[in-house]
Amino acid sequence: MIADLKKRHDDVLAIIVSRYIETAEPVGSRFVSRKLGLSSATIRNVMADLEDMGYITHPHTSAGRMPTDKGYRYYINSLMRVRGVSDNMIRAAQIQYHQALRSLEDVLESTSHLISSLTNYVGITVLSQYEKLYMDGASHILEQPEFRNIGKLHELLKCLEEKKDLFDLLSRDVDDDRLTIYIGKESHSSHLKDCSIVTRGYKVRGKTAGRLGVIGPKRMMYERVIPAVEYLAETVTTILEEMKIEPGS
Repeated sequence: MIADLKKRHDDVLAIIVSRYIETAEPVGSRFVSRKLGLSSATIRNVMADLEDMGYITHPHTSAGRMPTDKGYRYYINSLMRVRGVSDNMIRAAQIQYHQALRSLEDVLESTSHLISSLTNYVGITVLSQYEKLYMDGASHILEQPEFRNIGKLHELLKCLEEKKDLFDLLSRDVDDDRLTIYIGKESHSSHLKDCSIVTRGYKVRGKTAGRLGVIGPKRMMYERVIPAVEYLAETVTTILEEMKIEPGS
């Protein structure tokens, strides 16, 4: 019975997160009940439990629910099914990296552009040793409903322009090449509290030299972003090994 109850809560939360990511609109009990074939009353009770546990919340003007930072974190860690790397992504990377690249900086600039074009979010690459940060696709932020709020948009654009908070955040994991995801307030930056950041380290001569990844709304397509970041980090590491170049070369 307890296992069944947990599964029901997980199923409801997964639907709310997925639907909210897709539409940017709070999700009502009627939609969830249709998806699961359960009564709206049952779903409302489950949603009340999830809200009490801190996984979802609701705007004052809506009866629907939306995920909290905690809800996104549980979804990513326990419920989400990550997609594989698509053939289109592989072809786009092959085309991008087929261009003449003479230095690590050339590779990183091309990579930030590629990440942005593949995900429609902000693409970032960091070269930690030389404290350089490359960024592409800031205009994609304007396409996200969350940032129609001028205050939120101003905070984020200020961070992207000054870069210091972002560089400091990504430098925390400079010696670790594993995937890292910061959701909202997990970044400990007031400028990034409405964003998620997905990054992974790349290596030069066997040592982690920096990170690459994505900045987007918390309502990002994690299933698509995560494999893209993983694939490109591995690809960049392979390219730099084949080029036999070092930072600054």
